[in-house]
Parts: sequence; structure tokens; C-alpha cells
Amino acid sequence: MEVRLTRSGIDGNCLRAVVIRLDLYAGSALQMELMPLVYVFASSKAEAKPVLELARQPGRPAAFEAGGNQLAVIITGMGTGNARRVTDAALGLAADSAEGGKPQKPDAILMIGLCGGLTEVTREGQIVVYIECLSTEQAPLPCSLSLNSAILEILQERQIDCSPVAGITSSRIASTKNDKLALSRRGASVVDMESYQVLSAAARAGIPAAVMRVVADPLDARMPDFNSALDANGGLSVSRAIWIALESPLQTLRLIAGSKRAMARLTPAVKWVLQSNCFSNLRRAERR
Repeated sequence: MEVRLTRSGIDGNCLRAVVIRLDLYAGSALQMELMPLVYVFASSKAEAKPVLELARQPGRPAAFEAGGNQLAVIITGMGTGNARRVTDAALGLAADSAEGGKPQKPDAILMIGLCGGLTEVTREGQIVVYIECLSTEQAPLPCSLSLNSAILEILQERQIDCSPVAGITSSRIASTKNDKLALSRRGASVVDMESYQVLSAAARAGIPAAVMRVVADPLDARMPDFNSALDANGGLSVSRAIWIALESPLQTLRLIAGSKRAMARLTPAVKWVLQSNCFSNLRRAERR
């Protein structure tokens, strides 16, 4: 199997759209036909780390085999605008996608990463799977029921706690308790800044999708307000973010430490799911 990647710059934050094309040698075509292709989306390389650790060349977005599945890692960048553009490009939904040819359609999509807790019962380090994803601007989108059920079953077998919840995607960072409570009143338990756009693209492409995240900052966590550092696409202006971080050094350090602890809890769960048979079972169920 030969894997070719083309990367195009998105903006000044060095976010990159990764368009993946898999070229199969004739001798391996049958094997690949039987192996589910899963696109794993994450907003940053740090959040994609659980998947990249499964690759033969960790740290490099690529397509690779793991546990009988073919995995492709796609880094969207932070924010709704970046997530929309990169996901549309990866799934061949962008207006200019036809110029480079349509990418191979995956059998499933999994969005992974960090999220913020919106209720008293969502604690730091809690792993969640979205039942549906709300939006501050659009109608809710459901996640794949069959894929969610398979993920929860795998984690239950491994005795890893995971809660089915409603998530919400916001174009702004929920920095304060009041921000989070306002979002919780919409019916969500956790918040992120990318999942809705990934699920929307998956729905338009007819691909089953799930969201698996971990709570990094619970309801009462105090954190710097980085909203003034956001650009038009929802990404962070590095220079402005640094100044904000320096103004609240203790809160920044606590936020970083909490994120690292949360990712340490999510990592084994993601690895078990991506090396399981839940994607091949999903493919068989859809063919019936």
C-alpha cells in the first residue's frame, strides 16, 4: 500500500488541511476491501496523540493499519471555521474538491479530543460519547446509534467508564461558569468547538460518525479568557494568546495540567476502540 498526503496551508496559525488519498497495489486490494477505513478527526496534534501513538511513525498525520482497521488522522485546527473547511475538504465536499479528485470515502468517522464540563456532575477526566451534538447556531445533529453502542460495549468490556451525553459546539470559548451554565440550559452536558462541523459534513456525505471526548475543564474550573485571541475561523492568534496566558499564569498552568491529565485518561480508551472490531461490525450491519 502506498500512502500519499497533500497538505495545504489554511491560515497564519499554521493549521493544515490534510487530504488523504490511498492508492492500492493490486495484490493488497482484497485485503483493503475487507478492512474498514476510519477517519479520526482531532483539533490539534496533542489531541490526536492517542491515534498517532498507534502509527508506525508517531507524530506524523498519515494512514496506517491498527487492529484490523485502516486509520487516517486529520487535524482540523481549533474552531468552527477551521473544522468546517478541513472536514469538507477531507470528505470531498468542498467546492474545489473536484480539482484534485474525490478522496476515498471512509466507513466511519470518529472525532476525539478535549471538552469542557457544563454541569455539576461532569467531572475532570470523565470520558463521554455524544448522543447528539447541539449548536449555538443550528439544529441538533444525532450521532450514529450503532457506532455509539459498539464503542460503549468495547469500553464496558475493558471496564473503562464512559458516559453518553449531549454535547454542544460553540464558536466561542466557554471561559466562565456563567458561560457554561448558559450552554447547559440548552440541554448539553459538555462543550467543544469543532464536533458539530465534523458531524454535519459526515451527515452530508452519508458516513456514520461518533464523538468521543474527555472533560478537561469542569464547571467550576477557572481559566483565562482567550476569546479576544480568537480569529475569524475560531483559531487562536498565538501572540495574543501568549499575552493572555502571561496575565493569568496560575490559571494557565492549571488548564494545561488538567488537559494533560484528561488526555492521559482518554488515550487508552481511544486505542481500545480503534483497534476493536466495532467498525467492521458496523460495516456488516449496514450491508444487511
